[in-house]
Amino acid sequence: MRIDKLRVPWKQLLGCFCLFLLFSISALTAYGEESELNFFVQPILPESQLDDGASSYFDLNLAAGDSDTLEIEIQNSSDEEIAVTVSAHTAFTNVNGLVEYGKDATDPDSTLPFALDALMTTPREVNLEPMEKKTISLTLTMPEESFEGVLAGGIRLQEVLPEDGENSHEEGIAITNAFSYVLGVVVSNQRTKIDPELDLLDVFANQVNYRNVISATLQNPVSTYINQLTVNATIREEGAEDILYETSRSDMQMAPNSQFDFPIYLNGESFRSGTYVLKLTAYSEGQEWSWEETFTIEANQARALNRADVTIDSPINWWMIGMLALLSILAIASLGFYLKKSKTQRNR
Repeated sequence: MRIDKLRVPWKQLLGCFCLFLLFSISALTAYGEESELNFFVQPILPESQLDDGASSYFDLNLAAGDSDTLEIEIQNSSDEEIAVTVSAHTAFTNVNGLVEYGKDATDPDSTLPFALDALMTTPREVNLEPMEKKTISLTLTMPEESFEGVLAGGIRLQEVLPEDGENSHEEGIAITNAFSYVLGVVVSNQRTKIDPELDLLDVFANQVNYRNVISATLQNPVSTYINQLTVNATIREEGAEDILYETSRSDMQMAPNSQFDFPIYLNGESFRSGTYVLKLTAYSEGQEWSWEETFTIEANQARALNRADVTIDSPINWWMIGMLALLSILAIASLGFYLKKSKTQRNR
């Protein structure tokens, strides 16, 4: 047996690679159509509603231990039967400095006296015939213990989508598009003004949507809203005067008894281990708060976050490339030596 030439089927290999690439891309691509809101919602305001002009949400004042019935009118605006789920939630502040009424916080703030969603009993699901109108009832029971300020939350109404309707299953990926309607709920024992407070709980290296940020945890520890909140923040190395990163945000709002991680973006830069200083000033309706806080970023933490940041280009690992090149040369040399030795033995 003689080995004259190793023939590599380049055209066939290239064709297989193209097919593999096309399959890989198609497996990651899915398309979904937007849903339409197929129902209308209108709150029926009870006698406990405060007479302040609010008509699009429940703004109630009830004594400790009292109960009230909240009614909502729902109308199916489509020519098909639909089902609508109804759920209660406690308001919290999201990472953008906005109040969320139709979701639950991952970790409710420790200062929250009562969770509003636990005080409301809702029907799980409502079925509506085409163009049908129904009035549903929810029970709100106030805590036996009185409290100052307000509790805030919302009632979320969302259409249940059929399995063969707006659910899209393509290449193993399920996509569900659905609009929902959220009615706000604010309740109190007595509507007295409470001065807002703001605390800085922590400063740490973090990520938002796989992008490096330094997060400053701001807490509203009292049962009142913080409105028109403006935050100015700067980061510098300890012992240095130059500002490395800075962020200003305005027109934010915090829910009663909530906290959120205010992000200071690094804008594509990598974390470096070391000790840093945050200077943060917040303003709300004539109130001002200011902090200067020192914090540390550890080397292993910086490496892990930098690897996960999608905006940071991974550096070329020349050491790894060199090792692979050396191993390739050794493999080729070994193969050449083996072939030469085999040819010599056959010619003897």
